[in-house]
Amino acid sequence: MKRTIIIAATLLVLQIGLVVALQFGGHTGSDISKPDAPLLGFAVDAVTALEITGPDNDRMVLQKSGGGWLLPDSFAAPASPEQVAALFTRLSGLKQGFAVATSSAAAKRFKVADDLFQRHVVLKAGAGVVGDLYVGTSPGFRQIHARKAGSEAVVVVELSTFELETGADKWLDKNMVQIKEEDIDTIAFSDFVLQPKDNAWQLADLPEGQVTDAKAAGDLVAKASGLTVQAVLKPQDVEPLFTTTPTLRYTITRKGGGAVEFRLVKGEGDSYVLKQSERDLYCKVHSLQVESLLIASRDSLIAKAAPTEPEKAAGESE
Repeated sequence: MKRTIIIAATLLVLQIGLVVALQFGGHTGSDISKPDAPLLGFAVDAVTALEITGPDNDRMVLQKSGGGWLLPDSFAAPASPEQVAALFTRLSGLKQGFAVATSSAAAKRFKVADDLFQRHVVLKAGAGVVGDLYVGTSPGFRQIHARKAGSEAVVVVELSTFELETGADKWLDKNMVQIKEEDIDTIAFSDFVLQPKDNAWQLADLPEGQVTDAKAAGDLVAKASGLTVQAVLKPQDVEPLFTTTPTLRYTITRKGGGAVEFRLVKGEGDSYVLKQSERDLYCKVHSLQVESLLIASRDSLIAKAAPTEPEKAAGESE
């Protein structure tokens, strides 16, 4: 009986060893990690560049510059700081998990092979690579197969290809030309100037007896200072448009000093092209944002006087 128990125990140990060998066979020591260990293990602050390549070799590059991020292949336009921060939080938080496959055939099946993938993400610190990840098919909602470069282990992580867009416009800082209202000293259009006074926007140099329509003025300032851009355009395609008088021109002066000029000309379809003096970029802006600025005038910002009592009575008798 004792001999039978020893044999059974030996067989059990061999079976466990076989399972471990099948699960981790061919892996390096770094592959056999705790499931909750970081998958990439990079320091976010050390990253200076990020590259995302798609299945058709379409590629998006982010480059650190000062305290922000630029799109070097899109005229060095600024990238959305919130979007970049969210991606680094997501990537740095990925866990090792358990391997669902460990063969080269499985890597191709799950589209995480070196030559067959949905996304290839490379993180760099200077000239060195601090993170290298292949992303493939999705087994479920907000889950995706992934494989770290140099490893055979295919794991499932909480990520999606929608967070790894390869189009530069998807990463563009759409708010790059915006100026906070509290930082504005004046905003000048061709025939009028608005300035903050008594917690409202007022027309400068108003004749006695006239009052600014505070709501209309506030709406105009919000629209003029809060433009959002859709894309960055090739200078050679749109620069000739600015050889003539722009369709709209206005200037915002900051409280701390310095004036920012906004020039807009009609572009293709339902768009305008914006050239802001602070940036060496030509930006596409939807026409809906510009049309309300085009019709603004000094008269439209003056409050209409309330009718007097005799006028009211005359109107009622009619």
